[in-house]
Amino acid sequence: MEQKLSVIMASDVVGYSRLMGIDERGTLSALKRHRHELLDVKIALHHGRTIKLVGDGMLTEFRTAEEAVLCAVGIQREMRTRNSDVSPDRRIEFRIGINIGDILFEDDDVYGDGVNVAARIENIARPGGIAVSASVRDTLGNRLGIGFEDAGEQTLKNIERPLRIFNVIVGDRETPEPESSPASAAVPAMTIQADPVFKPNRTILYVSRFSNLSGDPDQEYFASGLTEDVVAALSRFSRLNVIVQPPRLEPRHDGPTNFYTLKGSVRRLGNRVRVNASLTNILREHVWAEKYDFDLVDVFYIQDELAQSIPAALNVKIEEAERQRVLAKPATALKAYDFYLRGKHLQQSFNPEDVGLAKEMFVAAIDDDPSYPRPYLGLAWIELRKLKWNQRVDIDTALATASAWASKALQLNPNEADVHWALGVIHLWRGEAERAIGCYERARELAPYNCDLLAEYCDALGYLGRLEDAIRIGELAVRLNPSRPDWYLWDIAASKYLSGDYLGALSLLEKMTEPGPAYRLLAATYAQLGRLEDARRAASELLKINPDFSIERYTSRAPYRDKALLAKYVEGLRLAGLPE
Repeated sequence: MEQKLSVIMASDVVGYSRLMGIDERGTLSALKRHRHELLDVKIALHHGRTIKLVGDGMLTEFRTAEEAVLCAVGIQREMRTRNSDVSPDRRIEFRIGINIGDILFEDDDVYGDGVNVAARIENIARPGGIAVSASVRDTLGNRLGIGFEDAGEQTLKNIERPLRIFNVIVGDRETPEPESSPASAAVPAMTIQADPVFKPNRTILYVSRFSNLSGDPDQEYFASGLTEDVVAALSRFSRLNVIVQPPRLEPRHDGPTNFYTLKGSVRRLGNRVRVNASLTNILREHVWAEKYDFDLVDVFYIQDELAQSIPAALNVKIEEAERQRVLAKPATALKAYDFYLRGKHLQQSFNPEDVGLAKEMFVAAIDDDPSYPRPYLGLAWIELRKLKWNQRVDIDTALATASAWASKALQLNPNEADVHWALGVIHLWRGEAERAIGCYERARELAPYNCDLLAEYCDALGYLGRLEDAIRIGELAVRLNPSRPDWYLWDIAASKYLSGDYLGALSLLEKMTEPGPAYRLLAATYAQLGRLEDARRAASELLKINPDFSIERYTSRAPYRDKALLAKYVEGLRLAGLPE
């Protein structure tokens, strides 16, 4: 017998016997469709596990109360859309109850007080509603921005003590779904433009279930599991609305253009397995495709590897495609999301005029939608890049400004990985190493396959003297993003330089097509290898980009935890002839 404390969600269909009496076959078909397209998907995306099915009822276990409630809210909101065109006497509506308590597993069944209470709470929930125990309500506090209605103490059947119950205020369809809950499945094609299930300022990604081309039914579980793992990973990118099983969509020009479709297949070839994946846009134009070949030794390893590689690649390719789409638009047609993407494109430039334009784009995005957090982050990054590029700026002022913008973004969306990433950089440059690591780790929890984040974390770990960890994470970023930008290599090279591997650092730096600020490290590396002429040439290139550079300014700012590492860097800079 296994016993553990869990969050339990109980659900069943309101008036199931009546519906079966009206249309048994139609009711069963509709219930199966809702479970497959909606409930199963939502449960998987919120890391739940269905532990029992009985007729129209279902028991699901979750790791946290937050995940359980977000899942339930997502289900009930989507069911309102699904029922909008169904006559009232034939609508399938769910009641949902959630409790925290003990579960006992024995003889392929589940028992326990926690299960019984969840089932009784579900019995008193409103049709289409969610009821939770006081323990769930107290655990959540106000973190989710979801309202609760106190239903008072309730006497529940076969439960000795009265329990205080709260009804979750699900809200109208116009109420945005909580930001960490991904969009759900099977939205009709004709409602894409107006249906508010699609959160504004986010790209829509349809994911088809990976097909099994092996002719081997035993591979079905692999294809199905791979789809679920990829969807769960993709859903953690907060700018994506991820939807399983796309509807039949014809290319059209009057609907939204920022949506894409991911398709995949699995084929077993003797003792090898090949997985193909491809991404297309609304016009069915090819955006990305890749094939992955593995020895069929450890299926779970293969699934884990693909669940990292595919989402990482898509995050990069979709952002590239979105940027190109937006750059082709006239300025008069831009909205908040478009302004943000233009600003992000411009802020990477070393040209001050481009950076100034980027700031204007972020401000325009905020004017268009003050509740959209990413433009505030864009403004924070403009300040932080001044520090990273060693520009002439007051460090305390830059950090204070960046912190204000990042804090505003955090207030708008505490589950945005990029917010915690930016806060990690701020704490790093303030010399608050432990807080910096905490922010970076929180960002990684929220978006584990964001390659840019991993590369930046490599940079931070280098400053903090954790050189082996820095190189490992930096190399992971490169592996997950084969089309990586040059600065990934710079970040890894910095830790190789600091560890004394000058040849390793140089081999990475010489692969960069536009070193930019990395000329600083290139100059120091050449100098340490005795190639002084090359070192002075790199130093000259650095001063063309940043004529205000000085060793004194760099040493007074750079957030090295170990001053011996800083001294090693400064030694190379002096040998290269850079100004004091």
